[in-house]
Amino acid sequence: MSAVEKLIQATPTKRRNLYQKYDIEEEIVRLAYHYNVPCEFFLIVTGGQWNTYSCSIFGANENMTQAQERKLDEFARMMKLKPGMRILDVGCGWGGPLTYLCKKYSCIGEGITVTHAQIPYAQNRAFNYEVNARFHLSHWETFKPKERFDAIFTDEVVVHFQDLQGFFKRCHSWLKPGGRVVNKELHLTEKKFADWSDPLGVHVNKVYGFTGNYRLLEDEVACAKSAGFEFVDRLDIDMKHYTHTVQKYWLRNLKLNRERLIKLTSEKHFNDFHKYLRCTLVSFRKNVFNQHILAFKKYS
Repeated sequence: MSAVEKLIQATPTKRRNLYQKYDIEEEIVRLAYHYNVPCEFFLIVTGGQWNTYSCSIFGANENMTQAQERKLDEFARMMKLKPGMRILDVGCGWGGPLTYLCKKYSCIGEGITVTHAQIPYAQNRAFNYEVNARFHLSHWETFKPKERFDAIFTDEVVVHFQDLQGFFKRCHSWLKPGGRVVNKELHLTEKKFADWSDPLGVHVNKVYGFTGNYRLLEDEVACAKSAGFEFVDRLDIDMKHYTHTVQKYWLRNLKLNRERLIKLTSEKHFNDFHKYLRCTLVSFRKNVFNQHILAFKKYS
């Protein structure tokens, strides 16, 4: 058992619910816990050309790549992207979303992640697509860009930020006047769903190192406004798109590539991941979540 696994296993029962606060060093270890496996594991599971590890938006008869691009185009619309704009992807994963946006909209991009394994793949992807994008290993609290950005985006990332108001304040300092921050996230439908002490909730939160911070929609909006942002746009996404993403693609990809994925990680990791995806489908059926893309504008 690795040191990280020992840390997760040793987490006391009372610290296994949502909204846990850690110092930066421990938070980085916990956030990276889920992703520090060979990149190929997640590339196989997520599929599509851009490997977005989040809900895609499906049009009629669209495949995963088209659904990923449909969602990323919504990000572009809400960020009001134009050629030459500087954009930041916080929680950039394997570089797919930032590379796509820089390529299609002729932007200059930077991405940050706390996961070592993601950086080389993201950099290579940007090189292959001949886009102006760079990737950094950095926690958002310690990131110090050399220039300000026109827009910042996250895709199902702020759920892991215990200090969401602090994140918005940092975004405010990184943006040019009038700049936008756009977040896609799952939001709790009711406050009662904030209790994740049941076995299903504990398993899902454990997969992410007990860094879950699911909130109500109004809580995210309040954090942004308190940091000096104006709430300017909102896109509601039907949860059927997430069910389709998980059931028709991610779980299917797991099943079809079982032996390869076990070889890349372990049978225990594979089984835990499979259980995690099945648990998410249960939460979707119970109407625990809705999901939105939200856009906030920095006051000029």
